[in-house]
Amino acid sequence: MGRKNLLFLSAANCEVCTWQSGELSAPTYFSDNAEGHKQFTAFLQTHRNPTFLLTDLVEEDFRQETVPHLRGNDRTALIQRKLEQYYRDTLFRQAITLQRSKEGRRDDNMLFSALTNPALITPWLNIMLAHSIALVGIYSIPNTSAPLVKDIPSDSLLLLSWEKHAGLRQTYFDAKRLRFSRLTSINGNNSFCATAGAEASRTQQYLKNLSLLPSGQALNVAIICHSIDRRELESHLSNDDDMHYAYLDIQELGRHLGSKTIYLDSDATPLFLHLLAAQTPRNHYAAAEHTHSHQLLLIRRSLLWLSAAFITASLLWVAANIKETIALENESKILKEQTSQLSQEIRQIVQRLPSTPVSATDMKTAVLLSRSLNNISPPPQIILDSLAKTLNEFPAIRIDKLSWQTSSGETSAASAAAPQGSAAAIIPAQVILLSGALEEFTGDYRAALDHLERFRQALIQRGYSVTVLTLPLDVSPQGSIAADTGDGSNKPAQFSLKIFWRMAT
Repeated sequence: MGRKNLLFLSAANCEVCTWQSGELSAPTYFSDNAEGHKQFTAFLQTHRNPTFLLTDLVEEDFRQETVPHLRGNDRTALIQRKLEQYYRDTLFRQAITLQRSKEGRRDDNMLFSALTNPALITPWLNIMLAHSIALVGIYSIPNTSAPLVKDIPSDSLLLLSWEKHAGLRQTYFDAKRLRFSRLTSINGNNSFCATAGAEASRTQQYLKNLSLLPSGQALNVAIICHSIDRRELESHLSNDDDMHYAYLDIQELGRHLGSKTIYLDSDATPLFLHLLAAQTPRNHYAAAEHTHSHQLLLIRRSLLWLSAAFITASLLWVAANIKETIALENESKILKEQTSQLSQEIRQIVQRLPSTPVSATDMKTAVLLSRSLNNISPPPQIILDSLAKTLNEFPAIRIDKLSWQTSSGETSAASAAAPQGSAAAIIPAQVILLSGALEEFTGDYRAALDHLERFRQALIQRGYSVTVLTLPLDVSPQGSIAADTGDGSNKPAQFSLKIFWRMAT
């Protein structure tokens, strides 16, 4: 936590401590005179920390009133009118909503309070304003005491504390809400222990008169004290039907609140200063012009935090970009190396190629013409592939002559004799003229004709159109069966076919 200046203002003097992380420095005292004001000014010049002003003055007044429940500008106007009515002569005033009634119009139960003697505060405040000290707020001990009673199981509680330079402070809480407080000076003839019992009884009677303490209900009194004073208090005070006393060890309270101060007596001033620094409540009595320098400080700090966050984000963004740039440069370097290697390989391949006088334009034209020819006349392996597969299924057929011509009827290749017992030589064509014979023919023309018919059907199943030109036996009306069968030689049975192939669309 940052260092803070804590001012404790009483009627007698002003004391200042510095606070940081639970540690409270020894107080420095300043008298309310010209010399004290001069010393206070010098102190502030070397301790320009956020400053908290805590007061414990007799001149703090409390008034409780029920007002209509309003909202917005109407509520603001009503509260301002009440403050002007009660505390016209001071700027150090506030209004707190205690609770809202549960019946009837459900009005608001308000507590109005103020520091009614501005002359006690103004000299110190003017010095801080003149030197632009960041005043966080003006606070009072009664309004700061609430955290000390939140764990005490009592709806009607009177908290007693002793501040060495102020007096005996008595603050009454109803259902943990501040209702009333009074300060009693302790002169040199009386001690804290001797005064506590008498003042508690007076306060009880005062609360009953104001109907703040329910009739027939005992008042619970909690006294902040040192263990040494507790023994004396217990000897002077005893519980009865109207008063129940409890004792809050000041050292235990400080430890519970995180204070590192060693408390030597029952003076609760260091305890309240630590409570103010560690659990700062909302501002009680300072006006906007009093906290102007602190607001500027908060704005300045916010801008610094935003600047730091922006710079950090920018640095992270730059670092990410640098990392990405390095990665891209590495990838670019690898690609350049690969490009250089490919270029070198291409040059080596080009150097191995034989030189040719053909220009690139002529080569392009040749490629285009080749593609056009492929579209007009398909390659012969496409046309003759199925024919070759069919001949492999009929090994008894021997090809003697194979020729082909284009669809226009012009012969495009000569015939070629195929080796005995092999498939036909593959010559590209669209109309194929096939001449051959059945090997190992024994004169059984019926079997020969049946074999050739199965060959023809096999070609048709593979997409060819087949026309028979000649058969081993002329079965036409003009043919002479007797002449053919009368020859007893074992010559092969001759035949010829006309085969058509059409490109699929």
